Amino acid sequence: MKDFQKNIIPAFGQNPNNVYLFDNEKSKLRILFVGNSITKHAPRPEVGWNNDCGMAASSIEKDYVHLIVKWLQEKYDPNLAFGVAQVAAYERSFFEKTPSDMYYEAKDFKPNIIIMFFGANVSKNYDTMENPPKKFGAAYEELRNYLADDNTKVFHSEGFYIRPVLDYEKNQVAEKYGDTFISMKGINDIPETHGMFNHPGDYGMEQIAKRFFEAIEPVAKAIVMK
Repeated sequence: MKDFQKNIIPAFGQNPNNVYLFDNEKSKLRILFVGNSITKHAPRPEVGWNNDCGMAASSIEKDYVHLIVKWLQEKYDPNLAFGVAQVAAYERSFFEKTPSDMYYEAKDFKPNIIIMFFGANVSKNYDTMENPPKKFGAAYEELRNYLADDNTKVFHSEGFYIRPVLDYEKNQVAEKYGDTFISMKGINDIPETHGMFNHPGDYGMEQIAKRFFEAIEPVAKAIVMK
């Protein structure tokens, strides 16, 4: 039986840059997606991946980032600005990484909404480590606080791969700051949402986008109506 919870894509070299910005000086909504290959992965023909978007959507229009952007543009802000902070490298070596070394462009983007959706590239050894040199939750909190200011609304999520230790630590950070924590139950635990490389296919991407959109829509509406 296929193991749908196994992340089979290497954390190395997923993108040439850490930050991608699509700015618009007329925007009211400024949303930053903080994620890994599910959020953005450059082409890697040697493994059969030729798109430049969230893996494994069939096109850029069908990954969860661009679905959310489209829905927000249609309903609230046609000039919406968005960015991606691709954090696979941060996940892989959070013990020694510093957000300011990697994501200063994302901080300068000054998002008013942040979606944090990652964890898959953290070594599974961490889940049973008794005394890690640094807690994932501490590195996660550092990244959250580096990217957000007092006016930023931050949304956290369980990962697409089920990692209870990581999800608990993420949830603790969300509770500490009064942020919203989003469940992925019914998405990350059914085969139908998994496509190429065990990453979400079009159906999985759509379900992820809907789950996030349901949470962020009231906030987006309030920002635009100010």
